[in-house]
Amino acid sequence: MTQSQTQQAFIIEIGETQAGLVNRRHDERFFTFISASSAFHALEGQRFATPSAAEIAARQHAASQRRPALRLAS
Repeated sequence: MTQSQTQQAFIIEIGETQAGLVNRRHDERFFTFISASSAFHALEGQRFATPSAAEIAARQHAASQRRPALRLAS
């Protein structure tokens, strides 16, 4: 198998949680996110230019899930 026929895959971890992985086949330009945890299912199938961009998106998603909901005064 030549270099042009390979795939690239990287695990995305947030803290001790495996959020998912990104995978890119030899004929693709972008990495596709595959969630490994239901907490990151919202990112499933999203495409990223780099594994680092996917990690940033996963970190932002995790942070948004930890924020308390805003309450409106009644």
